[in-house]
Amino acid sequence: MILILLGFFLTSIARADGPGRIYTKTLTTDSGIISAKVKGAVLTHAIAVERDRTRVYLATLEDAGAGFRFANLPVGRFDLVLVTKDNRVFEGLALGAAAVLPEDRTKHLEDGVTKADSFFNRRVRHRTGLEGEVALVFVERIRDGQILRGSGEELNAGLRRLEIIELHEADDEWQMVRTRHLYREETPRQQGIPFFTHVHQPALGGLRIGTTPRDLGTLDLTSS
Repeated sequence: MILILLGFFLTSIARADGPGRIYTKTLTTDSGIISAKVKGAVLTHAIAVERDRTRVYLATLEDAGAGFRFANLPVGRFDLVLVTKDNRVFEGLALGAAAVLPEDRTKHLEDGVTKADSFFNRRVRHRTGLEGEVALVFVERIRDGQILRGSGEELNAGLRRLEIIELHEADDEWQMVRTRHLYREETPRQQGIPFFTHVHQPALGGLRIGTTPRDLGTLDLTSS
């Protein structure tokens, strides 16, 4: 009974940020458009993150994943995150200056990321930046252990999530003050689910969007 209740609690946490709740609903009064084709990959997700990391939008995929289109975006500045069918993630997120920290502060930062969500049993910091004493971390989390539904039935899948975590340094530890989830999907159940291959692509960042459609042309996502 305790195991079932624990599983219900953990599953509730895992599902609280389900895909339908992550993404911001567009408004018909907004008219910003971003579109592009891609080569060298098939997309499963194209995500636009507003610079203040409050609003996150999901694109409509076109041509069987060979292109994407965001419609009804507000005026602003956006960074893109692209996830491909062959388990790669390309991003142009604004995370500040590249973090160069001594070993002890790096260890404390890693501890802060781990403590921020213990439901996922594995995690990787794909990229970390600093804005003063604030660390912005692009994190991938995976749970490949047992997950129980509220009924006690086992969920035959793993879970993967992408997020940007904001941590502030206090004394000898980093404390999470905010997180913005970007992606959450079930993945086939197996031990040792591999993390995404990460590519930082600065050209995907800082896109200024107004009322005129912006066509990015063809983006090269060919494996290096």
